[in-house]
Amino acid sequence: MTRVRFAPSPTGNLHIGSARAALFNWVFARNQKGKYILRIEDTDLERSNKAFEEDILAGLAWLGLDMDEGPGIGGDYGPYRQSERIEAGIYQKYAQNLLDSGHAYYCFCTDAELTKERDEAFSKKENYVYSRKCLKLTEQVVADNIAKGVPYAIKFKMPDKELTYTDLIRGEVSFDLKLFSDYVAIKSDKTPSYNFAVVVDDMLMAITHVIRGEDHISNTPKQLCLYNAFGKTPPKFAHLPMILGEDRSKLSKRHGATSVKEYQKMGYLSDTLFNYLMLLGWSPKDNQEIMQKLDITNSFSLDKISKSGAIFDIKKLKWMNGQYIRNMSSKDLFKLSSPYIGDDLLSKLSVFSENQQEAVVFSFVQKLELLADIRDLIPVYLYNKKEYQANLRALDFSEQDERVVTIFKAGLTNISKLTKEGLNQIIDRIMVDLSLGKGKVMKPIRFATTAQKSGPDLFAFLEIMGTERLLERLEWF
Repeated sequence: MTRVRFAPSPTGNLHIGSARAALFNWVFARNQKGKYILRIEDTDLERSNKAFEEDILAGLAWLGLDMDEGPGIGGDYGPYRQSERIEAGIYQKYAQNLLDSGHAYYCFCTDAELTKERDEAFSKKENYVYSRKCLKLTEQVVADNIAKGVPYAIKFKMPDKELTYTDLIRGEVSFDLKLFSDYVAIKSDKTPSYNFAVVVDDMLMAITHVIRGEDHISNTPKQLCLYNAFGKTPPKFAHLPMILGEDRSKLSKRHGATSVKEYQKMGYLSDTLFNYLMLLGWSPKDNQEIMQKLDITNSFSLDKISKSGAIFDIKKLKWMNGQYIRNMSSKDLFKLSSPYIGDDLLSKLSVFSENQQEAVVFSFVQKLELLADIRDLIPVYLYNKKEYQANLRALDFSEQDERVVTIFKAGLTNISKLTKEGLNQIIDRIMVDLSLGKGKVMKPIRFATTAQKSGPDLFAFLEIMGTERLLERLEWF
């Protein structure tokens, strides 16, 4: 069975790049009828923070990425936090296996000694590779050092050969392992390094595919060598192209928001972000852009992922969000936009019925790109006399415009319940009486009733406001 994992470090909020990796893993698992596992990689005990873990979990839930195994859910391959696996002694056990098999050794070098070696190599413009002087220590010296309490790390011994593996996105990738230093498996504080822990965990959790960013390609040979040392078949690797800013540099804060939470706060829909992130580096066969989750899942394949970096286009993301908003029902739009409207405005909107409140929000559906935009749009329904007249002063009315408003106001007095049909009758009468086209009638009506040059769908606005409110507002005109 296909088993994939998303393994974030809780040292920051869920980054948009990490979220994309989570999405690709989830979609692949669902496409393959496999398992999607969440593993929290919190070996960096100083920087790991429970609040960041909660942010990651909340972001995944908002995107709709349900887990089959993970913290709080359980499973047959737990624990699913690396800190808990440290406590269980899992990494120490496998490090000892490497020591016993001769694939690892104790290293007593100090930071100062290693820095000196590295600086000497750099001064000669040579690639730095550790001298392995601790590998040459006798068993007695090692035992004496340990007995004396001399700090040590456990280093994995990299083989000196050529290594080639097949990447599911990039094809054959080769490395000259002579250029790779032996690396730390267990640090001096007894915690595992990333490259060691990830292999032990993936191995014990029966992970079949590792789908991650291309920034991990350089880690792959180190990890493959570990699998060989343990005598285990490695998972298949697929490295996703990087997400780039519009200037083609790596996406960062200078390009705008970088965390999922920030996009949620701005009023992006989770379905929009899901859809857009999936199209960063992957293309469906028909090049369709607006897709439902099920369609994405059913059509997904790793061989359609590009090797090239994917440009994060915020304008396209906004456009896509607008498309999703326009496909929403009035009830769903009101429910999702309510947190952005705020309790103060919602309280003021209570002068309208529940159905009318939904209609108020829906009257802006063609203008919305972000849910958060709604808060600045709604006050047109709530102006008091002072606010209305202040806005009206910024608008120009000709004598003809004023005649249109006068006739419109008179027409309203004869209608008790405002409907689209009744409005059209008034407008048709004005067009005939003043020999005007529809545009020259609608413009002054909009200006006079909304005190804005543009705003909600005008017919929806007039119907929601109703005869009584409109006549009151036009008394202020």
